Amino acid sequence: MKKITLLAFILATFLTNAQIILSEDFEGGIPNSWSNTNAGVDPLEIFTINNTGDAIGFNPANGYLYGGLGVNMSGNYAEFNSDSYGTNGAEDVSLVSPAMDLSSLSTIKLSFDSFMRGGYGEIITIEVSADGGTTWDVIDTITGTGTTNDYDFGSKLYDISSNVAGSSTAHVKFRWQGDFSWGWSFDNIVVQQPQGNAPGVVTDLVPADGATGVEILLSETGSKMIMFSWNAPSTGDPATSYNWVFGTTALDVSNAVSDVDGTVEGGAGITWGTTVDAGWQTNTTYFWKVESVNVAGITETAVYSFTTGADDPLGINDVAVKSFKAFPNPVIDIVTIEGNTPIESVEIVNQLGQSVLEVDINSMFNNQINLSKLNTGIYFVKVKSASKTQTLQILKQ
Repeated sequence: MKKITLLAFILATFLTNAQIILSEDFEGGIPNSWSNTNAGVDPLEIFTINNTGDAIGFNPANGYLYGGLGVNMSGNYAEFNSDSYGTNGAEDVSLVSPAMDLSSLSTIKLSFDSFMRGGYGEIITIEVSADGGTTWDVIDTITGTGTTNDYDFGSKLYDISSNVAGSSTAHVKFRWQGDFSWGWSFDNIVVQQPQGNAPGVVTDLVPADGATGVEILLSETGSKMIMFSWNAPSTGDPATSYNWVFGTTALDVSNAVSDVDGTVEGGAGITWGTTVDAGWQTNTTYFWKVESVNVAGITETAVYSFTTGADDPLGINDVAVKSFKAFPNPVIDIVTIEGNTPIESVEIVNQLGQSVLEVDINSMFNNQINLSKLNTGIYFVKVKSASKTQTLQILKQ
């Protein structure tokens, strides 16, 4: 049974036994049957093809689109690089699919993989039309929060049945609006009528229902974090992603993290709130549930609860224990842990929450750790100092 930690889970779109109406992975470039236009200032600024695997707005060779963050793009993908176009004026760019005949279909799902780096007023809309492109329904809007380190990534899944089922001239539109922002990459577009089964319910949730004294950890950014995990469903068709939903009362489990959406701090955990003061609180009861998702449907658990412990990692006595960092990152072989307090222990954990390396700190030279035996991928370095644990995320190349 696969153990799932709250992370960028399995972001590939799982194709159940289905009737595929449209499948586009851009391996042959942007097809001529797709409309690619800019209604903004410069009509030459349009979607292009890239194949580096690097997310826009991050250091080169980051590989985030090819699995570095769990995003499942490969080969060619469509991209609008607003940053590279510079200050040429406002952008309003649309990539529109060819017409699809959905006249005999009743249940229609749209899915694709996406990575948006934002922070400069950009707006992404996913739109569909049932009348040949005369009118459009917006089914999702992706915007930044206004900070310069915004990003939204993961697999996207939408039920567009009520919008386009029965149409003989349906279209899908991917629209970017911005002006010298960062950019957006997407791949693996599928429009289908699924014929499989929804996934079953996840099991073995941690923290367990009714758990007390749940530890609040410290992420590498200095935010408070709680670790969550569960086992993948053993019934139904496989889940392709999970929604994590939480609240402060059992009747109001209203906050959702869908496909992580870039809000995970430190990897296998999540912060709550835009500031530390709005984050996880000590001696507080929280409620949560998990929804397992594939194109055939969504299955949710019962509502679970847990209560945090009395130890606040950002308390007065712990302010100094929040400045550890790992470099270089990404790392090929040797990573160095640097901080301002003595290290008590170091553990390396993989994306499934499994411990892959417990470091003998007495044998560490200049706080260096040799990761050459680890496979390429995302790992989490759990550094314990002054009886507090800080989690750092690293990318092993």
